[in-house]
Amino acid sequence: MRLTPFSALSILALCLIQIEAGKVNIVRIDPKKDLVCLILPPPGMIIGDTEQDGHVQCTDGNPQLLPSNFFIWKKFQSNGNYVQAWGMMNDKSVGLRSDDGGGQYDTHRDSGVNEAPGYAVFVELLEPDSRRWCIRFCPKGKEHYCNMGKSTYGCEGALGITDWSS
Repeated sequence: MRLTPFSALSILALCLIQIEAGKVNIVRIDPKKDLVCLILPPPGMIIGDTEQDGHVQCTDGNPQLLPSNFFIWKKFQSNGNYVQAWGMMNDKSVGLRSDDGGGQYDTHRDSGVNEAPGYAVFVELLEPDSRRWCIRFCPKGKEHYCNMGKSTYGCEGALGITDWSS
């Protein structure tokens, strides 16, 4: 299939409109700097209903600062297959609903336009009803370690995280 010049310009314009509208979420993680960026839903909204409307908040304030009391605790793990962080959160500090069973943000386009520089894919799960969160970044060739097909399994089922002690 060959794109016409008009089709190519239309696709480019759509991408530029999304970027200008702030629809690109850049997610980062750096264990050495204790840096975590998470995509969060609009305050008071259910995660699964707002996957296209998420916004990034980071511990370094770029683009927006996570409240200092958001993390109850967090842990990092890195190996040749992925880099991840997980822990317990103060869901009220960012307006998450404690009755929300959770949801997933990732690099699939049904979760909005989300990118993780330096990694092929990422997967993030937030579970406000249990106050758990987790995020994993996978490099090119290791994408299968970021299991994006198990969003209803939570951090334990999707990423195998079982250590929930501070």
